[in-house]
Amino acid sequence: MKAKKIWANFSVKDAKRTNEFYTQLGFMPNKTGNYPKLASFLFGDDDFVIHFFEQGSQIDEYLPSGSKTSEVIFTISAETEAEVKEWKDKITKAGGTVFNEAGRDQTNHYGFAFADPDGHKFNILLMEAGM
Repeated sequence: MKAKKIWANFSVKDAKRTNEFYTQLGFMPNKTGNYPKLASFLFGDDDFVIHFFEQGSQIDEYLPSGSKTSEVIFTISAETEAEVKEWKDKITKAGGTVFNEAGRDQTNHYGFAFADPDGHKFNILLMEAGM
């Protein structure tokens, strides 16, 4: 297993307003498809992705609104459902805590969320082509 991509996720009150804000600052929008409750941008020379999910979307399961916390949840991509399960087994054996069991979310992506021993949150996510 190799983490090919990692990105950050924040919870925001208004994805449209967030989109306008980062566009005005000159950041390059990340092409993510047509998700009205998501603003996504590329940061830095390596195009690090930060997704800004509007409250009331799938991010609510993982993060409270931005004014309540400065926590971020990092997402690690997986290529298959089997790889998602491998990650879960390794994380559990290493002492991580799975707080959202593996399954499909409202956008039909497959994955799960976990916390490391210090409580930092991550999720493993399979985003199949065509979804």
